[in-house]
Amino acid sequence: MTKTYLAAAAVIVAMATGAQAATVTLTTVDDGLTGQNVVMQLPTVTNGTAIGVAQSGSLLSNGIFEFDLSSIGAGATINSVSFTWTNTRFICNTGGIPGQVELCAFAGDGSVTDSDHTTAGVQVADTSVPGGGSAGDTDTVSFADLSVFPGALTAGFLTLRFETDSFASINVAALENTTFDAARLTVDFTPGTTPPAVPLPAGLPLMLAGLGAFAWVLRRLQG
Repeated sequence: MTKTYLAAAAVIVAMATGAQAATVTLTTVDDGLTGQNVVMQLPTVTNGTAIGVAQSGSLLSNGIFEFDLSSIGAGATINSVSFTWTNTRFICNTGGIPGQVELCAFAGDGSVTDSDHTTAGVQVADTSVPGGGSAGDTDTVSFADLSVFPGALTAGFLTLRFETDSFASINVAALENTTFDAARLTVDFTPGTTPPAVPLPAGLPLMLAGLGAFAWVLRRLQG
């Protein structure tokens, strides 16, 4: 009986002090366009409202998005991640086939530069989204590989390179767009340390003391 009550007390303490999973949505802090046969334009293209991710022949333009991870903190365990963007026009592709989405991620520095086009990284998604649609439609792609995050959390920033192929064209709303939301990252994580801002319930010490006294009385009666 004594062991039962002591175990119950341990569970109560763990529930009160254990780190809890949390979800945060991060809006890109910088975005831009890099690629072959594309003049680097920062921070955006198309009059500062959209980033044109496309592939057609020798033309290859990739969207670059920087995310500040400081609100998560180094040492956190990343449970799941998804990338969401808003289209500023329909997704165009030959024959009406879906638009290919290839996302490559690496530790960033918070600023889009030409080198982001060729920096080696981890392919976190390789999927497709339906063609067609209209301005204001959103698409979300989940990460299949989270191995980039320990390094990115240490650096404080994640750089995401958005690529496509097979003659697809995807226009993503940029930071400067006043009509549609900019790209965002939704991260579900468990903090690496117990958040100090969550206090123990005020009555918990008294309750634990009572459990301890009750266990002592039971032990005396049984002994």
